[in-house]
Amino acid sequence: MLDYEELKNIAQLKRLSLVNTEKDYLQDLILFGIYSNIGRELIFKGGTCLYKVYKLNRFSEDLDFTLTKRLDMEGITKKVISDLMLLNIRGRIKEIKEYRGGMNIRLLLNGPLYRGGKETQCFIPLNISKKEQVLLEPRRESIMPLYREIPTFEVFAMPEEEILAEKVRAILTRQKPRDIYDLWFLLTRKNIVFDPSLIDRKLALYDLRLDLTELRNRIERMKGLWEIDLKNLMTGELREFDRVKEELFEKLK
Repeated sequence: MLDYEELKNIAQLKRLSLVNTEKDYLQDLILFGIYSNIGRELIFKGGTCLYKVYKLNRFSEDLDFTLTKRLDMEGITKKVISDLMLLNIRGRIKEIKEYRGGMNIRLLLNGPLYRGGKETQCFIPLNISKKEQVLLEPRRESIMPLYREIPTFEVFAMPEEEILAEKVRAILTRQKPRDIYDLWFLLTRKNIVFDPSLIDRKLALYDLRLDLTELRNRIERMKGLWEIDLKNLMTGELREFDRVKEELFEKLK
């Protein structure tokens, strides 16, 4: 396991808080453990995929996946936790919640910042969707961690175009400004194509269709939560909401 000084040095390099750097380190270990055992049956997606694979400049806390084939995710997770013991990282599954479309696995790990109490344990959520299909061909991508204990490894990542479609769906179905930021990043910094037909296929899971007026209204309503949601996740300066909105609306014409 990394020691405190190593974690501190990497936090400065990554421009993350110590807490988020510990989480980033443990996320990489979990991903390495998962993809050492399985392949394209589990597709990495969401904000953490954007951060680790597609160079998004904001940290993301959850590990999100779509499962394309029946797997014993509880068993795989337990093996990953067992393997972490080799690095003197103790952990346990706090809870597993299964629902019709998937499952959520909550992990508690004793990382480099652990000082003996529950308040210093690191919480890592794994969100696994089982119901929906991956619509585009997954990409085999390399992750090259800065942490000395973790070699370069490969994941099967959802393409940016499909993550964009899921981000639009997220904006229309929940209230998290980070989804707006991620959409802005994909449209304006990565120049990913806004594909209404792909978005509609994603929205079909919720019996919805793309409505650009409603999308703009949803974006407008999250101004008050912008800094609260994002300020502790950025690896640089947080762009002002109004500038992001203006550039997004230009792309959504």
